[in-house]
Amino acid sequence: MTGRGVIRRAVAGQRKDVVLGSVLSSAHQVGEVLVPVLVGVAVDRAVARPDAGELLVWLAVLAVVYTMLSFGFRLGSRAGERAAEQAAHELRTDLVRRILAPRAGAEAGRPPGALVNVATEDARRVGAVAMAVVLGVAAVIGVVAGAVLLLRASVPLGLLVLLGAPALMALGHFLAMPLEQRSAAEQERAAHASGVAADLVAGVRVLKGLRAEAAAVARYRATSRASRSASVRAARAEALQTGLMQTLTGLFIALVALVGGRLVLSGSIGLGALVSAVGLALLLPAPVGMLAWVGTEFAKARASAARIADVLSAPGETTGGTGTPAPDGPGGLRLTGVTYGGLERVDLTVRPGETVGVVVTDPAHAAALLHCLARRRDPDEGRVEIDGLDLAGLAPDALRSVLLVADHDAQLFDGSVRENVTAAAPPGSDPSRA
Repeated sequence: MTGRGVIRRAVAGQRKDVVLGSVLSSAHQVGEVLVPVLVGVAVDRAVARPDAGELLVWLAVLAVVYTMLSFGFRLGSRAGERAAEQAAHELRTDLVRRILAPRAGAEAGRPPGALVNVATEDARRVGAVAMAVVLGVAAVIGVVAGAVLLLRASVPLGLLVLLGAPALMALGHFLAMPLEQRSAAEQERAAHASGVAADLVAGVRVLKGLRAEAAAVARYRATSRASRSASVRAARAEALQTGLMQTLTGLFIALVALVGGRLVLSGSIGLGALVSAVGLALLLPAPVGMLAWVGTEFAKARASAARIADVLSAPGETTGGTGTPAPDGPGGLRLTGVTYGGLERVDLTVRPGETVGVVVTDPAHAAALLHCLARRRDPDEGRVEIDGLDLAGLAPDALRSVLLVADHDAQLFDGSVRENVTAAAPPGSDPSRA
């Protein structure tokens, strides 16, 4: 799975609301474009040659158009927001399902805080693409409608808009490239900071027991500062891209107004057409600026989508295995010649109903044993069996129904290591033995 695939799936999954929002928002844009044109027509037919009846008719037409564009904006925005929120929700659900999948693997090399950041902020950014598509389609319709109406008033003005708007869109995409790169770095740093924070909070008792609070604070401060610097760089890139696009858009609109003014002075268009042209020239910055915003949103979403794709396409920790153990089996467990991690040809038999304690000198050996029992990893050599069935041949989710493995998680109380070790010592004990 790729980042582009994540974006396509997020939008396609909400196609109904995206299409509905695009149609309604496009109706709003068409209504916005029609307003200056209708005002120009009213000027020609009811103001230049005073006619009260004609004026009332065109005022009624304007009222209908305003009603249409008002409802189009409200209902279109609602559909777009619904699509964005639902897309983000489905991405979060997919990410959580993948992270908690029986074969796991998605969390490998990623701290919990980083996964939380991917499932929240990155999912939100990709979901927002649905709204960006809705507004982008509406903006294109608005620009095209404005250009068509300008063509009817003046061919040079219409051609200027039809050729200039796509050039602005292409330039906006080019200017968004640095923003995409810096947005990716920003999200990576933010995820790392979240991961460090989650680790520190989870191990706060251990840190206090070791009296390592100062070192922990220093570590998080350095990570947080790096995240802040990345965010500032991304914000600067976004501000530069937005400022340049607004400047170029303003220059483009000024050029349209200049050409329109010269046409009026030459007598090529009348007073009503001038009013329409000036109104359209003042209106066009909104849809053209919206296209620039859409480019910015896509740049951010592409960086986040790549991170989501990495999690969703992460390989599972174990492969194979489709068998199902008997749910009412006796529950005998046997390890034969198991070699994995620090384990070397381990043999162990736990009979049904028996309680067995395993003592190791290295915590890594205990972790390796738990990985094999939970089938997060298959042993390099040997077999792990339950009721005579090799765990390597069982489906991980089916295995969970008969064999549960809880990781060893040491919890320390406040105080030093010695205080924790001697907390349950009988009165009069020699603390030096700790």
